[in-house]
Amino acid sequence: MAEAAGKTPQQASGKKRGLSAPVAIVLGLIKGGALGAGAAYLATRHILPVWILAAIVGVLAGAVAGRAPWRGAAWIATILKAGIGFLVGWGGYKLVLWLGVQGQPWIWLPALGALWSLLIEIDDAVGSSDEPEKKPSAPAS
Repeated sequence: MAEAAGKTPQQASGKKRGLSAPVAIVLGLIKGGALGAGAAYLATRHILPVWILAAIVGVLAGAVAGRAPWRGAAWIATILKAGIGFLVGWGGYKLVLWLGVQGQPWIWLPALGALWSLLIEIDDAVGSSDEPEKKPSAPAS
């Protein structure tokens, strides 16, 4: 019992803090789908070029999905996810051009945002916990 002193009940029981995997998956689909739907609305209004909107969806989905940027050193990961999200969005647009379905942004922009956000949420939910696991020290003789 001395080992559990000063720890929260979740830490003492060995459980990971944060959302469970199914909740994180649904939350990721909702976040990314909503971002993509907003971008699709802007695309149908011809406010910005579609490739810029796809890149913005990738950046924003990378920034809002996963662990909150203000928790510990998560801001570094947020910047990396957003930067890679730009490439994912731009690459998704290039894929859509290659497939010839760029005329339906209300379908592929929400799908792009939902898939990218889903990947990040799964990685965060299944990945390591906030604090590295410490090995038990040998008892002093």
